Amino acid sequence: MKSLIFILIGLYLSWHYTDLASDSSIQNALAPLGVFIFLVLLAMWFVSKGDRRGGTGTSGGSGDYSGDSCSGGDGGGCD
Repeated sequence: MKSLIFILIGLYLSWHYTDLASDSSIQNALAPLGVFIFLVLLAMWFVSKGDRRGGTGTSGGSGDYSGDSCSGGDGGGCD
């Protein structure tokens, strides 16, 4: 939870100080870079929290495998 608060505060401050028309290199270049970095960190935080819930419950490739090698396809060689 502390990391989310840190990310949100950093995102807010970077957004607040962003001014693309400014002569200051901090407001013109570093603050927009900070917005991008904090947005990526926020996305990574959401992905890491979503992974802990367990996913969809299917185990294996496509999730539609019946185990019978003769089902589906052209059926060639199956009697």
